[in-house]
Parts: sequence; C-alpha cells; structure tokens
Amino acid sequence: MSDAVGKWEQAVLFQNNPLTAKNIPKTKIYSVKNLKKLLDRYDYVYVKHDTTGQGRSIYKISKRKDNTFCFNGFTIQGKPVGRCVSTIEEFHQFLNPFLKFGRLSGPYVIQQAINSTTKNAQPFVIRVHVQNLKGKWIVGGMYSKIGLEEAVENGIVNSHQGAKVISINDLLSLHLHMKKSKKDKVINNISKLATSAAEVMAQKYPCREYGLDIGLYKHGKPVIFEVNTTPSIRSFAEVENKAVWKRIMEIRKQQKEA
Repeated sequence: MSDAVGKWEQAVLFQNNPLTAKNIPKTKIYSVKNLKKLLDRYDYVYVKHDTTGQGRSIYKISKRKDNTFCFNGFTIQGKPVGRCVSTIEEFHQFLNPFLKFGRLSGPYVIQQAINSTTKNAQPFVIRVHVQNLKGKWIVGGMYSKIGLEEAVENGIVNSHQGAKVISINDLLSLHLHMKKSKKDKVINNISKLATSAAEVMAQKYPCREYGLDIGLYKHGKPVIFEVNTTPSIRSFAEVENKAVWKRIMEIRKQQKEA
C-alpha cells in the first residue's frame, strides 16, 4: 500500500464515482461513535490503519449477544492478537495505547466485513494487476491468495501472514465450484471493475499500473478492498508457469516503447 493514497482517500474516491460506488464495502472514518453504529448494522466489521500494508494493524471486530466485543487480527508490528472486551472504549484504548499521553495511533478506517470465503470457509482475495497501454487500461493478470487455517477466524489474507497463492482458475473451479460459464462471467466482471477502478484512481492519483485487491460476495459479485499504487508482481511468478508474470513484463516493455 503506497503511503500516498490512504484507505480513506480511496474509499471517498470510489464511493463518489458511479463506476465503482456499488462495488465497495461500506467505509467510514474511525471513531467510537461510527464503530458502534456499524456494529449495530453488521455482524462484523474491520478496523484498519489508514496507511499500513502487509496485513498489519487490521482487526476484525464483532458485538456478541452478551454485549461484549471480540476482536482479532494483527498489531502494527504484525503480531497476532485475539481478545474480548466489555466496552468499545476498551477496544479504543487498545487501538491507541498512548491515549493517556494524548497521542492517537491512527488514523483508522472502519469497513463492513465482506464474507469472501471458499466452500471450506477459508478467506480469499483476488489480486488484479492493471496496466495502462497507449491510454487504455488492460488487465495484465490475476491470481488469488487463500488464507490458511488460522485466517479463518480473522479473515485476513496476506502473504506476510502465510496465505497461499493459487491461480484464478483454481480458485473459481476447485474452491468455489463454479461451472465454466459462471467462471467466465465472474472473471469478466472482475476485469471490468478493475479497469473502471483504475480509471477512477488515475483521475486523481495517476500511475502506469495498479494492483487491486478484490473480494467476491457469495453470488460472485466483485468488491474492491484496496488499491496499491506500487504493486509487487512477485507472486504472479508462482502461478501458471510464470505465464501471467511474463505477460505483465511484456506489457511493461511495450509501455516503455510507447
């Protein structure tokens, strides 16, 4: 995640554009008041640091029937955490350990939790690499990351936290049991959304390429989790005998020539 474009800036940009407004989770700037509101509305939400990446400083939080609040995820140092507290204020204190000195650790955002999971309840995310070639946005490639067993509880999928990289084909066919026609439709919808999101981002934060993290609702509709303005392509080399990685590199070459 580039420091240049925080999660909140992205959310505002996407929420206000008809090309992407229907494909992003409900997102609000973090405050105790907003957290209470969203937890009354959704079973789970995520509280994410506005600018950190690599799965750090993200917490999945829910309100239990006994009115306690349980959260799990990773601290800003990347250490796993899981606990329950009796008030939202206690979570706020956890989030901001230096509050007594008048220092906040934020800014944070709150995001509606999207249940983007396989048939075995493993959380997954789809990485889509989009590139601008001769003024047109094209999809260089896509793959999926699936969270391992420990990610089932917190729903956080990240290579730095041990997620497994698989091809998009394996995700849709083997893990989501989609027939070919459905799979083709979903890939097409993901591609359309990714190029639309790139168009929207480029209006304010122009780049030659973006890496989008996309989830799927149960019925297959894509949803944007986050956009990276300095995306790594290393994991593309792990799928389809490096074919996707080679395609991205070839487009980069053509970009330079253009």
